[in-house]
Amino acid sequence: MSDTANAVESAVAVAKSSFARIDLDRLALFLGKVFRADVTITGTGAGSEQSGSSSGILVFTANIDRAGLRETKRLVLRYDPQTENRIFFEYDLKSQYDVLERLSGTGLPIPAVYGLDATGKDLGVAGFVMACIDGDTIPTSLFGSGLLVDASDDERNTLYLNILKALQSIHALDHVALGLGDFVKDAAGDTAQERLINWWWKTWDWAEPKDADRLVPIRQWLLANAPIEESPVLMHGDPNLGNYLLRDGEVSAILDWELSSIGSPELDLAIQVLSMEAHLPFAEHLPVIPPTQAEWLALYAQVGGRPLRHFEYFRVQAAYQIIICLGSMCTYLPDDVVAQYEAMAEFYWTIAETGVAGTGAPS
Repeated sequence: MSDTANAVESAVAVAKSSFARIDLDRLALFLGKVFRADVTITGTGAGSEQSGSSSGILVFTANIDRAGLRETKRLVLRYDPQTENRIFFEYDLKSQYDVLERLSGTGLPIPAVYGLDATGKDLGVAGFVMACIDGDTIPTSLFGSGLLVDASDDERNTLYLNILKALQSIHALDHVALGLGDFVKDAAGDTAQERLINWWWKTWDWAEPKDADRLVPIRQWLLANAPIEESPVLMHGDPNLGNYLLRDGEVSAILDWELSSIGSPELDLAIQVLSMEAHLPFAEHLPVIPPTQAEWLALYAQVGGRPLRHFEYFRVQAAYQIIICLGSMCTYLPDDVVAQYEAMAEFYWTIAETGVAGTGAPS
């Protein structure tokens, strides 16, 4: 799996090399308005090299001077990358900011948000500023190195439980009371599920990856067989294990809310399961064996997750979304990295195409 990790790191480097550059003077002026103080920026960049390749990320220190007193905050700017070398056709920074703001009083481990420039008028790019939270991430290699490998069996099981407990806490929220009852993706459709499927298709249509028509029947099947969700929840949308900051075995922050919307908890879990299953063919060479689907879903039930339905359908949807991400990245990555990503994508193509051929409509 080191080849996979190297491919992901290469993709991040290629994408970030063309991201918009942030004018620190403009950032300081923007923060001056936010905090109603004089602000200077120092210590930029630390930690940003480990960020993903979707949104732009700048980590920095803000020195906030007000009435003769200085307050120092470690902050993060998430911003529209403003490049063709990006995964998604659009970046709605306002919706990310809004959901984090609405979740701020729920007790979820999320970063506080401080200011939004939805249009780029102040910063030069659309973006928002949030707190930088201390914690370690599980690396792309997952079971090949890092936190999961360094932990004992009991410690690792605790990490799994705490990650799933954090995810279940999102699913258990009264999202309607939080003003998120209509928190759906901006796409055609009569239901949140249809709109989500079609929103993802916008990126596929925009990116025009190789063999684009191959995904058409999978999308059609997902739309035709979408189960009725009678009790929708707030989904994280991108709950892969690398999006949880961990400190002393606990989740200190849940990151990367750009794909969040209302829908079915099964989709969040299917994304986690598939991201781990991709490592199973290499299990005999890994220091840690990935949990199976049955084991992972049992842990979700253990932390209070609701009984799951139509999971095979949501496996297909998770594969559909991952294929779109990989296909989009393959349009701008170097040829040697593309070859590795295409090999990775075949794993998910098999899941999606087998699911469409074999499961039929959800009951």
